[in-house]
Amino acid sequence: MVKNIYFDKLLFIIFLTLIIIGIVFLYSAVSIGEESKKSILIFKKEIIIVTMGILTMFLSYTVPISAWKKFSYISVGITIAMLVMVYIVSGGSVKRWLDLGFFNFQPSEFAKVATVLFIAYFTYRKKNEDLRSWSKLFVVFSIPVFLSILIFFEPHKGAALFILVLSVLIISSSYYSFPKILTLSIPAFLIFFYFIIHSNYAVKRLKAFINPMDGSDNSYQVLQSLIAFAKGGLFGEGIGAGTQKLFYLPEIHTDYILALIGEETGFFGVLFILTLFILLLYRGVSISLNRNDVFTQILGVGLTYMIVLQALFHTLVNIGLFPPTGFTLPFISYGGSSFLVSCMAAGILLRVSKEPIKSIFTSDENV
Repeated sequence: MVKNIYFDKLLFIIFLTLIIIGIVFLYSAVSIGEESKKSILIFKKEIIIVTMGILTMFLSYTVPISAWKKFSYISVGITIAMLVMVYIVSGGSVKRWLDLGFFNFQPSEFAKVATVLFIAYFTYRKKNEDLRSWSKLFVVFSIPVFLSILIFFEPHKGAALFILVLSVLIISSSYYSFPKILTLSIPAFLIFFYFIIHSNYAVKRLKAFINPMDGSDNSYQVLQSLIAFAKGGLFGEGIGAGTQKLFYLPEIHTDYILALIGEETGFFGVLFILTLFILLLYRGVSISLNRNDVFTQILGVGLTYMIVLQALFHTLVNIGLFPPTGFTLPFISYGGSSFLVSCMAAGILLRVSKEPIKSIFTSDENV
C-alpha cells in the first residue's frame, strides 16, 4: 500500500469532475421513454464500470513507478497476445473485442498505454546512449508501428492512426532527432493513407466527412451531430431536454456524447469541458517534466498526451472536422474498455505527481 498518500489535487479534481459529468450526461442520453428498460440497464452497467474505473485508478496509483518500469516490456507482450487472440476467437468480419463475460474488452485501448510504457522505458534504458541515431529511432518506432498494423486489420483504423500519432508526439517530445522522426513518420502515414483510400468503407466515411450534406447513410451521423451543436446555441436547451438523442443521432452516448453536451449546455458547456482537458494537458505535462527520472517524465507526458489526444479526436469528429472513427470522450463517454484504460492512466498520472521532483543535483534533462 501507499504510505504518505499524496497526489496533485488539481489533477484529481479534473478527473473527478469529468467522471461526474460523464454520469450526468450518460443518464441524459439513455433516459428516452420507450427504451426505458434498456436505458436503465445501460445506466446500471455504466455505474458498475465507473465503480471499477475508480478502483482501477486507485490501484494504479498504489503501484510504484519502479513496478511500471518492470511491467513496460511485459505490457507489450500482453497487448500483442490479446490482439492476436482477437483474430482467433472473434467471429464476423470485425475483430475488436474479447468477451470477458461481464463486458467486452478492446485490446486496442490497452495498446495505447502499452505504447506509452514501451517508449518511456526504452528511452530510459538507452538514455546514456546516442538516442539521435537511426538505429535507436527504428527500434522505438518498431513496436508502435507493429501494434498499429495489428489494430489496423481488425479493422480499427481510427485506433491504428491514434497509436501512430501518439507515438510521434511522445518521441518528438523526447531526446530523438526531430528531422529523423519526420523522415520515418511521413512515409508511415503515407502508407497508412494509401491503405485507407483502398478501403471502400473508409472511403465512404471520408466522402461523408468532406460533404456531410450528401444525404448518404455515412453522412447521417456527421450531419445530426452538427445539428445538435446548432440547436444548443450559446447556453443549450437544458440538461435532459435535448432531442437529438431521440433516435436522431445513433451512438450518442459513446462516439457523440460531446454533441449531446453541446445541444443541452450550449457553447459554454462545451467550452467548459474543453477547458478541463486543456488544464489537464498543462498540469500533466508540467508535473511530469518536473520529476527527477527520465522514465517518469516520459510516462507522465505520454499518458497526458494519450488522454488529451483522444479528447481532441472525439471533438474533431463531433464538429465534423475529422471522419467518424469511433473515438470516445475520456471519462465521459459510455464504454468499459476506454473508461477503464483512462482511469488506469489517471491513476498512474496521480502517482507520477507523488514522485520526487528535480533538484539542482539531478543530471537528467527535461524530455
